[in-house]
Amino acid sequence: MKKCLSIFLALLMLLPLALPMTAHAEEPVEPSGSQSVPNIIVGGDGDIIYTPDGTPVYKFDALLLKAAKGTNDADDGESTLKESLMNILKSFILGVATGNYDEYYDKLQAEIGELTEKLQMDENGDPQYGTDISQKKYDINRKNTTTSNLSSKYKFDKYQFWYDWRKSPLEIADELDEYIEGICAVTGHEQVTLTGRCLGSNFALAYLMKYGYKNRIKGFGFQAGMQYGQDPLSEAISGKVKTDGDAINRYITDMEDVQGANLDDWIKEVIDFAEHAELLNGLSIATRATIYDKVVEGVTSAIALSTYCTIPAYWSCVNLRDYDDALKYVFGKKGSEKRQKYAGLIEKIEAYHDQVQVNIESLLKDFSANGGNICVISKYGFQMTPVCESRNLVSDDMVSVRNSAMGATTSKLYNTLKDSYIEQREAEGKGKYISPDRKVDASTALFPDYTWFLKGAGHARWTAYENNILYTVMAADRQLTVEDLTVTRFGAAEKDSNGTYICYPMTADNCHTENWEYEKPKEEQTKFNRLFRFVQSLLSVLKLLINYLQGNLGE
Repeated sequence: MKKCLSIFLALLMLLPLALPMTAHAEEPVEPSGSQSVPNIIVGGDGDIIYTPDGTPVYKFDALLLKAAKGTNDADDGESTLKESLMNILKSFILGVATGNYDEYYDKLQAEIGELTEKLQMDENGDPQYGTDISQKKYDINRKNTTTSNLSSKYKFDKYQFWYDWRKSPLEIADELDEYIEGICAVTGHEQVTLTGRCLGSNFALAYLMKYGYKNRIKGFGFQAGMQYGQDPLSEAISGKVKTDGDAINRYITDMEDVQGANLDDWIKEVIDFAEHAELLNGLSIATRATIYDKVVEGVTSAIALSTYCTIPAYWSCVNLRDYDDALKYVFGKKGSEKRQKYAGLIEKIEAYHDQVQVNIESLLKDFSANGGNICVISKYGFQMTPVCESRNLVSDDMVSVRNSAMGATTSKLYNTLKDSYIEQREAEGKGKYISPDRKVDASTALFPDYTWFLKGAGHARWTAYENNILYTVMAADRQLTVEDLTVTRFGAAEKDSNGTYICYPMTADNCHTENWEYEKPKEEQTKFNRLFRFVQSLLSVLKLLINYLQGNLGE
């Protein structure tokens, strides 16, 4: 009897040690689209900016709206655009003839600036002319924070926070704090979950840095976030531009609008022909030897400051590795006239960089260590903007996986991780972090066990699959991992006949969801293969040309 009692007491003493081992032995959780905690979505850019009288400030936006309403102003807008292009071209030709490009630079900035004048911010990074997002969006914010909603369940997208996405994230953090306080008041909850989408991730992080001490956030989610940067934007203003015909082809294949206009075959085949005939490279060499350097000198700064580089929010998307180069490229060296002119704007840029961007890892690790839940959704399967150095990175068409997954390792777009690399990971017990298509290693991400990947749904395609994962993990009573959910670490997506995304576990058999076929870059092809591809491209272009002529002559 004493022996049995001793064994029983020993088992009781060992029970606390066994609990952590059995804590994850529960049935996997099925992600749900509704939870008892209200969720706030901080979306990205793109909401139209208006003047106080309700006119869209970007001329192209205004032209499209007028055309949609059937007004007769479209022709005038088109004429204005043509006139602007002619003015730029004339000053460029004059520069080539005289060797003095100053007038070209000035005309370029003036003409482009006229199209985007009211979208731009002033030298201090503040809105001009009373421009802002629609007042209707602010009315929605006010209604959400003043209407009682004591419910047992809240849908994931019940509360969206609307704001002027051009401003500094640190300024918007104050508005977001008021919104969160209001949602807590009308729902009776002390905490909410916070989801940052796209550029919105940076605004949500600014809130976490500035107001995290309030303990208002139960869970923090990143959905295709730009918190680690956005390569095309970052590299464009750092001088890291690279032309790639194959990448352009893939990008056009991914563009549904171009495909819908039945122009994609023409464009793709012509670019394919030029690329394999090495015309693009030849033109690049020729222009660089004559006028390229003169054209580029000063142009980047002119375009940048007349389009998006006066917008503080976009500077939060500059990669850490490009930051110093970008400041120099756009504003010149320290002490320059442009640095002095845009001192207020630069101060806002540096504030976000110094207070938020360089501290992202510590901010999130502190949040997690203090009981906050974290969920990361990274997407891929699409060609990123094809004229930057990072064009061959695995991405969702806007953000690379290495950035949206905060440090995940990937192959290049057209190949897979090396066998030796995968074998090493498997030997380390990390084989489960390798994607079935052998393109992604999640083990190097900041939060490898709280990160889910979806291949086949583009950057701005916010699927219910992603939303449900985010909501379930953020609102849980504890930090859930990949092992806790029924959905796998790597998922794949395809659209059905109704345009709805159907998502499923990724396997080696269903992982190739790309719209295009992979092809090795030219430098890795044999001379015979390159010759074959050139002839094939030439025949394709001739075939399209013949079909086009036959169709038009027949009319």
